[in-house]
Amino acid sequence: MIQKCINENNIKDYFEPFVGGANMIDKISCKHRMGNDLHTELIELLKHVQRNVEDVPDRILEEEYGKVRDNKNGYPSWYVGLVGFCSSFGAKYFGGYARDSKDDNSGKWSAGAIRNLKSQSEKIQDVVFTNENYLDIDKRQLHNFMIYCDPPYKGTLKYKTSEFDYESFWDWVASVSQDNYVLVSEYNAPDGFVPVWDKICKTLIDSKKVKDDFGNIRTEKLFTYSNGLYANQYIFKKLA
Repeated sequence: MIQKCINENNIKDYFEPFVGGANMIDKISCKHRMGNDLHTELIELLKHVQRNVEDVPDRILEEEYGKVRDNKNGYPSWYVGLVGFCSSFGAKYFGGYARDSKDDNSGKWSAGAIRNLKSQSEKIQDVVFTNENYLDIDKRQLHNFMIYCDPPYKGTLKYKTSEFDYESFWDWVASVSQDNYVLVSEYNAPDGFVPVWDKICKTLIDSKKVKDDFGNIRTEKLFTYSNGLYANQYIFKKLA
């Protein structure tokens, strides 16, 4: 849906205010791609993978995980990001070392995560990564962009979302939707936003859950502002 919107409207600029692990932006084709995240070590890691992927180790063992976790200031920011995300279960930043079995210290989990990260290097070479609060971005610079938002999902355990202001976020989305095509990934949205896509999926973020646990079932949705550019073109025109 995102790529179709870019192609049909000849959009030159693509932006993600919450780029995370760059798992969406690395698949998008657009003249200019920009990815932002508030997490400094994450952005430094992505920048390092762009420039010096050969420096990235193949795996992280548990002893190294503990050393970095307990002395983050003693290591380069990109390396702290690598250890914190790629060797933690569910990629939750220093959320606990991911062992592959009870007594396994082979670093298999981190090896897979790092291999995937390295494979992104060529796909993100031209992405401009920034590290700031999305609310501080000058909205006047955003015009005719394709903007994809993947914020911390409200009510989930993967992220510490207590400090995330959801009301301000949805206000921001409504504002930038006037001049841009904006899509938001979430489970729910406030009044004034309409779902344009949904899919039932399973989440296994909690290591204590099992595949068939009904509590893992979620309906992933894409929302857009009902008065925004995307809705006007892709929804209301079809209804007319």
